Amino acid sequence: MNTSDITGKNVTVLGSQRSAMGAARLLRHFGAKVLVSEFDADKFDADKRQILGDIEAEFEFGYHSPDVLESDFIIVSPGIPENADIIQKIRSKDIPLYSEIELTSWFIDAPIIAVTGSNGKTTTVNLIHHLLNTAGYNSFLGGNVGVAASEVLLDSLSHKSDRPIFVLEVSSFQLDNIDTFKPDVAVILNLTPDHLDRYSSLSAYYESKLGILRNLDESDTAVINRDDPELSRHDLLIDNLRFFSVSSPAGGDAMLAEGIIGIMHDGEWSPILPAKALPLPGKHNLSNALAAVASVMKFIKDPEIIAQGLMTFSAVPHRIEYVGKINGIRCYNDSKATNLASTEVAIQSFPQPLWLILGGKDKGGDFTTLISQLEASTREVLLVGAASDIIETQISPALPTRKVENIESAVKYCLEHGEAGDVLLLSPACASFDQFENFEARGDHFRTLIQNHEGWAM
Repeated sequence: MNTSDITGKNVTVLGSQRSAMGAARLLRHFGAKVLVSEFDADKFDADKRQILGDIEAEFEFGYHSPDVLESDFIIVSPGIPENADIIQKIRSKDIPLYSEIELTSWFIDAPIIAVTGSNGKTTTVNLIHHLLNTAGYNSFLGGNVGVAASEVLLDSLSHKSDRPIFVLEVSSFQLDNIDTFKPDVAVILNLTPDHLDRYSSLSAYYESKLGILRNLDESDTAVINRDDPELSRHDLLIDNLRFFSVSSPAGGDAMLAEGIIGIMHDGEWSPILPAKALPLPGKHNLSNALAAVASVMKFIKDPEIIAQGLMTFSAVPHRIEYVGKINGIRCYNDSKATNLASTEVAIQSFPQPLWLILGGKDKGGDFTTLISQLEASTREVLLVGAASDIIETQISPALPTRKVENIESAVKYCLEHGEAGDVLLLSPACASFDQFENFEARGDHFRTLIQNHEGWAM
């Protein structure tokens, strides 16, 4: 679509969270008549009233009116599942339904690098963004990473940019309702079980992730993890495939060889950086770095610039983020770990005695897989949130567990019973929505608890 296709159209935005509000602003910018329809009345507040009033959008909270079904098309928030009653009504009326990522892509007149996968997305898109900025591009970072893609696009429209590139973190929920979305570089980091509370099967979840490749043509590039066993089972019929690898004998376009990060170009090996110089710990971050390198090869030709970008990158919040030390106990915020695979990566990063805060809103995971990871090192697993009973049933008595009221109670218990040299890790393996608006709010709360603790010291 283009601007003329939007102007004057009646468009409903379902939901009122970050991406929905961004979509409403973007639609009004291009002249659409917008209705924001939110079923949850508790999500209405003064800030949203102000925003919606400023952009002159209609809104309704606590119900979906019949006006929704009179829309020319509808933008759906990623948190609304396919089996929701309103979605079924929209489908029965054959009203076009799109994600906010799809909507935003209609108006981006610049290359797009889009990253999906079960784990590592946030670190990887931040790495790509940093590498591009290091090379002199104007990189715009958004999507599932914390700022809606629509908001990022609106910001870019407010000033003229030379050499713009959009770097988007894309979730499976956002890919469920794409139509023409076609990134110049589409990255799939890995496929591991997640969101089994949302999808009918594991294969349905994987197919959603693979949807990022659906519209690619001969001018586009797919960047794929050669080390991922699930990805290797899929036949990817893409003209331009680029691989990254930490350990595959087949190597890749960006790979590790004898401890050196490097790239293959026209059959020649170009070393970039010793892996030990990467300022991010762990094999998983080495894989993320290689994914980022493979993603920017289309735009950055000089290995020295890539090396400079890798060496100057700082870790992102909420991903195994060190937040302080209390009485000799080192505390880490891994609130972004909303599935089991992410939590397993975090656990493997710490050989020290571990206090693990686990729980939140269950996504259908099998927590018994954590038992072998935790048997040797765990002091106690502190269970919080709506999933605490489910998790306790699956991992106790194999692991020592204790149900506590909230994260604050978990921190207090650990500090009362832990010893110097222990690690306290918030890595919930669950969504945050039972007690927090999002994983950022959960991680910020944990960080504040640690840093405001009396006697806290770095």
